[in-house]
Amino acid sequence: DRIAAIDLSRLHPGLRRARVIVACDVNNPLCGPRGAAHVFGPQKGATPKMVRRLDANLRRFGALVRRELGVDIVNLPGAGAAGGLGGGLVAFANARLRRGVEIVMEAVGLAGHLRGADLVFTGEGRVDFQTAFGKTPAGVARAAGRLNVPVIAIGGGVGISAAGAVT
Repeated sequence: DRIAAIDLSRLHPGLRRARVIVACDVNNPLCGPRGAAHVFGPQKGATPKMVRRLDANLRRFGALVRRELGVDIVNLPGAGAAGGLGGGLVAFANARLRRGVEIVMEAVGLAGHLRGADLVFTGEGRVDFQTAFGKTPAGVARAAGRLNVPVIAIGGGVGISAAGAVT
């Protein structure tokens, strides 16, 4: 809450030339009700008071990034990933955020494997409201859905908020 300026004078020059693609499994913005603090803070033990403070600090940081670097990360989908790391990588490494599942599906040629399939199984540790924010089962279900292949998702746990997780 006391950050006042951003100094990039010691940023490695190679980073400016690098092409950075970040595998990002969620599309949460940096701030707000679906932002990093509100969604992920309680999972890490943050109290409601802490969540409000974290969100305010992230909003302040996002405003500073916009003012000093000309990059708007506050509402950027995926900026809230990993506590704001997604937004930080966009701001400081000129990164491009992509759904991790899309990167992996392209690498393994999933679309080709789905053609002619009768059924797809996918899963994750916990299927809940976050699943729809871009986690692997949602990406696999969307890819299979484009080919009219039914999907069964298996979760180590199913949150009460999982109803309608994949749309």
